[in-house]
Amino acid sequence: MALRSALVAVSLSMAALGLSAAVITTSSVAHAQADESANVEIMVLHATQQAGAGAIDPSIGNLPQLKKPPFSSFNTYKLLDRKGIAIKKGQPIEYVLVDGRKLNLVLLEKTQKPERYRLAASIGAPKGEEFLKKIEVVASPNEPFFVAGQSHKGGILVLGIAIKGAAAGAK
Repeated sequence: MALRSALVAVSLSMAALGLSAAVITTSSVAHAQADESANVEIMVLHATQQAGAGAIDPSIGNLPQLKKPPFSSFNTYKLLDRKGIAIKKGQPIEYVLVDGRKLNLVLLEKTQKPERYRLAASIGAPKGEEFLKKIEVVASPNEPFFVAGQSHKGGILVLGIAIKGAAAGAK
């Protein structure tokens, strides 16, 4: 009888150990899936060439890229819109631009060391035709990449897109 009780106790201990392993594994998988998200900041800038020195809207912040070619061919930048959006791996997001076109972004992959994000971006016209075919970009956190060239009110639109890290609540 003591042997039988010992076997039941060992079986229960093994079951508890298996349950603990399942909980740890499930928790790890859930955490890994949660890490497959990020916050994206999209800035829509209007670039023009004005007489004189021009100016960069102070609300844009410090973007030294705007003072270097090809962006330096414009001397005035105005912030038209800024929005933060949570993005999850494999789930496209759509952002309607000021000219009615639609920016589509998809998080394709995230690597840990070094931390990098691979994204696909495309722009569609209001009636659904492609304006910018899909491009893939590998970006570091807080380092914007730019998509530019759409004519807009005597200048062009410049989209600054930056990954801001894991999405809020993803931990």
